[in-house]
Amino acid sequence: MPPEVEEAKPSYHPLFDDDEADIILSSNDHELFRLPSITLRKSSNYFRDRFQSNESTSPSQQTHFRVPFPTLPIERVLCLISGLPLSTPIEQLSLQEIELMLDVIQFLDAPGPLSTMRSYLSRREEEEPILVYGLAMKWGWNEIAQKAAERTLSINDIFSSSSSSSFGKLELLPPTSSFIVLYLMHQRRKDQFRHQLQDRSQFQLTCRLCCDPTYWRLLTTKLIDELNQDCSGKSILFPGGIEEWSETRSCWKGSPCRDARCDYRHGLANKTLTMKKIREVVENLPKNLNFAT
Repeated sequence: MPPEVEEAKPSYHPLFDDDEADIILSSNDHELFRLPSITLRKSSNYFRDRFQSNESTSPSQQTHFRVPFPTLPIERVLCLISGLPLSTPIEQLSLQEIELMLDVIQFLDAPGPLSTMRSYLSRREEEEPILVYGLAMKWGWNEIAQKAAERTLSINDIFSSSSSSSFGKLELLPPTSSFIVLYLMHQRRKDQFRHQLQDRSQFQLTCRLCCDPTYWRLLTTKLIDELNQDCSGKSILFPGGIEEWSETRSCWKGSPCRDARCDYRHGLANKTLTMKKIREVVENLPKNLNFAT
């Protein structure tokens, strides 16, 4: 080798280039990180186990480990482990970037960063409920998945192709069972609502003097359509909302009835009490996920 040609020195990540560090990590794209073994031993069960099985390694010898992920998520996780600020604040990271970090954390078996990410994810339920739900289901965080699933109730046509594509934003899709569990929760609400509206023991609307049953059927169809569009039932629960629907006005256009025996003037058939009963049905619809599905 000509004397003017020097052997290329390895290039280390600027945040992790401690000359006295005894562990070298490398990413998929060949970025090198130099860290003290004591830091990795305390924060990562993966490295704790590896170091215990290699106690014969000389303290002065640098040991090289490959971490099979891209540089950026590794850098972010190592910053969490080392107590360094992230180059991009965690609040500004997308859920796709969060997922990549979680994959690294899983590989390293690092409980501290995992707890940090779980806490952060629970604060993103309102912003991106479908993505948070999918990610929480993947990691078995049932409490977060439940809260995120409840947020999905107000998403119109959630199982249409446009809404379902939100799951596709994740680099690794959640298991098919995640879709099924969420779908069944939405469907249980729709089925129970329809069943209760059609239950004559709850809604006995029979008087033909003040209400043609055809109009009641039109109203129930409208109610069912509303819940199918928005499974949270917001438009039904909104004070005064359903009273102004044309289907509601048509249903009670002849009320109060002159017939003293009219069901519409008594009990559940009374318009005010019927509206109250409809809202009670919506409020009591099931919203719990069945994780055993």
